[in-house]
Amino acid sequence: MFRPTLFAALLASTFAAHAATSKPLTATQVLNQLNVVSLDTINSQSHVDGRTWAAGSVTGGDYGQHLSSAPASSYAGLTAGGSASNLHVNGGGAVVGGSLANATVNSGASVVKGGVANTNFNGAAYVAGTASSTNFNGGRATSPTTAMQASSAAATSTDFGKVLGNLSTAMSTLKSTDSKVTMQGNKAVFNAKPNSSGVAVFDLTAIDEQLFKLGEFQFNLNGATTVILNTDVKTASISANFLGGGAQAIGSKTIWNFYDATNLTIGSQFGGAVLATDALLTNYQNIEGGVYVHDLKQYGEIHLQAFTGNVDFVAAAVPEPDTVALLLAGLAVIGAVRLRRRG
Repeated sequence: MFRPTLFAALLASTFAAHAATSKPLTATQVLNQLNVVSLDTINSQSHVDGRTWAAGSVTGGDYGQHLSSAPASSYAGLTAGGSASNLHVNGGGAVVGGSLANATVNSGASVVKGGVANTNFNGAAYVAGTASSTNFNGGRATSPTTAMQASSAAATSTDFGKVLGNLSTAMSTLKSTDSKVTMQGNKAVFNAKPNSSGVAVFDLTAIDEQLFKLGEFQFNLNGATTVILNTDVKTASISANFLGGGAQAIGSKTIWNFYDATNLTIGSQFGGAVLATDALLTNYQNIEGGVYVHDLKQYGEIHLQAFTGNVDFVAAAVPEPDTVALLLAGLAVIGAVRLRRRG
């Protein structure tokens, strides 16, 4: 797997003399600013409305389609840690850690660590390697500009595996807020019960295998501003019809936390963010919301539904690994002292 730390090392060698800083994103900021995060690869035959970040290679697809409607961010329209090819970036430029081939970047500043072939840059571009059959319509920079430094710094500022993994784990421990799912024949009705902070939590673990085989989903959010649906399903093929425009209606407020999943398939229009950091996601129809997975095979569009809720309170409840180690060490010392006193 192409790790984010390797991505950082590759870019650092080029931009050490043009240092720029960028603060790591919180979990809520990740869900808000980035439409797609893949912890490894993306293979696409469709488009993403917002910003996309991948630790590994990106093949095919159209990115940054509607950035004018996206929240402000230092991230490029497309960030790829590995090579990128056979793609189009409509806006926001691109940051590529490897080579770039057979591509068009319509607007925005771009940075490519490797070589470039058969590509059109309509915005300014910095290419560290050689360029062949490439048009620099926006100009080829001899050194990274301020905008290029900003997007490059952002590209490696956040450990997405850690941030999203911690979030998924933390959310999986949340107790239901007494939000219920009622199954009526081939239809499931989701009735959210938000707490005083507007957060509604569904525990689907006892019903998810049956639930994801149903043909219709109906949602009653009842004023909830953040909806978390926890499921421990490992594989699922979901083709339910979201009734009454439900996919668009819940897209910016809802997170489906597939914390144990390894393989997911979306066969009908789907609403809400898909959080599955260990899974390959294949979508054959549109997703109204963000996608945060291990690998993505994209056939349907991924529409911009920037997350409007808040989950930082959840992630903050999970101690960092170093903190846990220190706490355990401290407890061990206290235990040893008590034993000595008893002795």
